This record gives sequence, structure tokens and C-alpha cells, in this order.
Amino acid sequence: MSLPENGPFDCLARSNVNSCWGALTIEVLARLGIQTVITSPGSRSTPLTVAAARNPRIEALSILDERSAAFYALGLAKSTKRPVALVCTSGSAAANYWPAVVEASMSGTPLLLLTADRPPELRNCASGQTIDQCKLYGGYVRYFAELALPEASPDMLDYLRQTLVHAVHISLSANAGPVHLNIPFRDPLTPDSESSKPVVDADTLEVASTMVTRSCEVVPLSSAIDMVALERLSSHTKGIIVVGTENRRYDDEAFCDAIAMISDKLAWPVIADALNPLRSHAQGKSLLITRYDVFLRDAHKARELFPTAILQIGSLPTSKVLRAWLSSLEAVSFLLTPRPINTDPLHRIATPLYGDVKSLAENLQHQRAEVNWGKLWLENEQETASRLNTKISSTDTLFEGKVSWLLSKHLPVDTPVFLSSSMSVRYAEYFWEASSRKYSIFCNRGANGIDGTLSTALGVAHGGRPSVLLTGDLAFLHDNNGLLAASQLKGSLTVIIINNNGGGIFEHLPVSQIDSSFEDFFATPQSVNLAKLCEAHGFYYEQIQCWDDFVPSIEDLPVSGLRILELRTDRKVDVVMLSEILKI
Repeated sequence: MSLPENGPFDCLARSNVNSCWGALTIEVLARLGIQTVITSPGSRSTPLTVAAARNPRIEALSILDERSAAFYALGLAKSTKRPVALVCTSGSAAANYWPAVVEASMSGTPLLLLTADRPPELRNCASGQTIDQCKLYGGYVRYFAELALPEASPDMLDYLRQTLVHAVHISLSANAGPVHLNIPFRDPLTPDSESSKPVVDADTLEVASTMVTRSCEVVPLSSAIDMVALERLSSHTKGIIVVGTENRRYDDEAFCDAIAMISDKLAWPVIADALNPLRSHAQGKSLLITRYDVFLRDAHKARELFPTAILQIGSLPTSKVLRAWLSSLEAVSFLLTPRPINTDPLHRIATPLYGDVKSLAENLQHQRAEVNWGKLWLENEQETASRLNTKISSTDTLFEGKVSWLLSKHLPVDTPVFLSSSMSVRYAEYFWEASSRKYSIFCNRGANGIDGTLSTALGVAHGGRPSVLLTGDLAFLHDNNGLLAASQLKGSLTVIIINNNGGGIFEHLPVSQIDSSFEDFFATPQSVNLAKLCEAHGFYYEQIQCWDDFVPSIEDLPVSGLRILELRTDRKVDVVMLSEILKI
């Protein structure tokens, strides 16, 4: 076979063994279905970075801050459900991936971490930019391997290919998540443009890379469901289905259809958090319950709605009221999750069901319905929703909770929405309206941190439909370097910042009563002028003065670039208003 002297295996790519190793790595990843490689500048990673930049199959992005780069990759992997590769140099660069690795692990998001490293002879001898990178991420990665030093022999090229195939496959397994390959390089790190004799012929590299089966698809789960457990589940006529943060292996429509089938067969109501697709695909979901946090605060109603069985799908919703109510029950519990993890922080007597919603829906048989059971839940839902909507619609003050309510009603159909942790996700749980507007909701609820909020949202928005981030001021400023990553965005992100000059979530906790230290050590007000910050980075900024200004700004989203909308609220007033609204 004779190949032209261009493409991923041209003369420059074969000019030395490191360039050859890097070129094969990136080409194999491309043939495995990885579409994006995010690099950060550094010397030791030169063979990988140059290969990514030169490979026409790959979208190569360069993000200065490795921490921001990793969260950007996390967001893109969440939205595309395929691994994104990260490339960094040796030393502390790899340590900056840590927060995103933790979130990816706990949320089951596939990432491929390619950390360049010094060769063995330069370790543990005070050589510069060198740390111990072996098993750096501990148990938070699904797989770790330190690769051999590069060689251009056919056997070693085959070894490199199969290690990459295995790593990508593991990242997409039933227990999907991040994988880590530590890749040492000796000098010279840069391709040799003066070389007249390649270290290997192009045919050899082509043979090594073609023995690849495209694998960027989720590995199917076993369809086997414990039939004894199903019989026990189906024996109850007064049960509830609780759906929280779900690691979505399917598209939203398929997931929602499966939940609807389960609800229909069991005749059980579905308690749906704002973080799964159900609230945005509500058409035809007659037993969908979204106002549970409000009406379960009423002790009489809470007792009246005691179930005998609970089917929990994914992690629990955010609501503390719901969790406390579930803890008080003596109902039997069933925990359905696609990953072999414990999703019960309440430590109930529960039966794990490892599988997916499709399999459960297909294996269930229609059961005898307790008509009044579903009717009772719906009456509470409808009455509560009517009262809430009346109160919120009449609120003229810039109250933080009304933002989620308006977003759920006025964003364009099919908008991806990223919710920051802390109060943004909680207000969404209280007030996000059920509809059929097909929003895709994202949030970093694996570790529940505010780390990388802006960067993750940029990744979610990258290459897709115009997207929205709802965040507080502290979560936004915590990821200030995400503004640097915005230069790589292909698409549009509107960032809605609720600026209450501090950590509003702490106002809802007992620590807020400690006057002497609360403001400085918990609320931590950051009086940053967001208008000037956006001006410094060259991004559009607007301060929203009233709801009549806000609604038009979210009904028509820009097609490209980053846009910042700031709403200033008083966090102490927000606490009082929330309390008043929830008293119904």
C-alpha cells in the first residue's frame, strides 16, 4: 500500500519516535469516535498536542487553565454522551484536573485523561516540573495505565493501539467514567522538520490504526431484571416512583417514555426533580408530581400520602423536605440505577435493581390500580401548583426564585440549561414548571460542588443549540478563569447571574444566626463589578432591572458568543420571600 505524504501520518508526524507515538494516539482516538481533544499549553505534552492540532478528524481546542479545560470537557461529555480527551503537560498541570475528575466519576461521565510525564530517569531526582503522576486520581478513575516509553516497532504500536481501545471502552462501560493514561516522553519532544528519514513508514502506522472498531457508544446494560424483586415491587398498589438526578444513557424522550410506562403499569405517581428530563417532557404524563417539596411540609398531607413501596430511580432529588419524609416511612424501597453504586443516603431497607428504565418498563406487567391513590397525589399537586403560580406571578420584586419559574415558561423550546449548585438548583426544584418544552437540564450533582460552573456550562453549550447557565455570583466568580475558555466556544451561552453579594445558601442554614462571623466566613461577599469584568474580557453584559426586561432577554437567545445577564437581589429578602411563598 502506498500513502500520500500528508494527513495524520505525514513525514513530520513520523520524523521522530515521539511524534509517531502522538500521531498514532490521536488517530486511534479519532477512529474510536472521539471528536474533541482539549489541550493546555506545555512542553512535555508537545507530541500529543501537535498531533491533535494537525489531525483533520479531531476538533482540537486549547484552554490555558487545566482546571477550566477539564470542566469544559466534562460539560461537553455530559451533553454528547461520548468521551472527550484531555491533554496536559507534566507536573502540577495534571493535579488541576482533579475536581472535574471527581465530578465525572461520581456522575458517570466519560473522560479520557492523557497526562504527559517525564521519563523514569527524571523522576524522584528534583527534576523540574515533575510530580508523582501514577494513580494520581486514586479510585476516582475507572482505569489507570502508565504507558511504556515510545517505540516505533510494529509490536509496540499495536500495544499502544490496544491500550487506547481498552481505555475508551472502559470509559463507556456500564459504570462509565473517567480513565487516566500517563504517557512518558524523552526528548526530543518537537517534530523534526529537517529530518530526511522517518522513523517508520506510513504503511506501518496505517495498519496499526485501522485495526480499530468504532466504540464511542455506551456499552449496553444487561436486560436481565430480578423477577422475584419485580413481583415484590408489583404487589403494592400504593407506591411512588422517585426520580432524581439520572445518569442518562438514552435520549430524553426514550427515558421519559420508559418512566411513563412504569408509572402506567404500576399506577404510581412520579415524583420528578428538576434535574431529569421529566418536567420538560410532561405531555401525557398524568401522574407527574413536581410540587412535592411544598405540600409535604404539611404534616397532615404528608401522613395522608404515606406509600407502602418506593421505587427510586437514580439519585434522590435535592429536596431536604422529601428526604426527611422518605426517612420517616416504613415503606419497602427499590433502588434502580444503571451503575453498580449505592444511591441510598437514607440507609433504608432497600433492594438494589441494577439495570435501566427501559428493561424495567418492558418486564413489568400491568397491575391492579388503586384509583384514589393517584387521584389524591394529583389533587395536592394541582392545588399547590395553582397557589404557587398565583403568588410568584404577582411578585414584582427581583426575587431569585422567580428566575427559574420564568425560565421554565419562556426559554425557546429545546434549550440546554445548566443549573449551578447551591441555590440555583434548589429554586429550580421548587419552581421549575412542568411543560412539554423539551429542555435538557444539566448540573454537576455528582459531588454537588460549585467548582467549574462556567466552564462546564461552556462545554455543554459547545457545538450545540444556544444554551443558558443559571448561577449565583459566588459560583460564577469561583470559576472566573472560565471566561478565558469562552474564546473556544462554538455556539452560544447566556449566563444569568443572580448577584446577591455572597453565598445565599448559607442564609437558609443555622450558621446564619452567628452574627459575629457569618458575613466574613460564610456569606463571603465579593463586591466584583461584573460589568467591568465582562468589559475586560470583551463579553456582552446587561443588568436586568425588572421582569419586563428579563422575559424578552430569554425568549430570543443569541446564536453565538457569551452573554452575561446580571440580576441583583437581596439574599436576606430572598429568604423571607421564599418562606412566605412556601406557606400555602
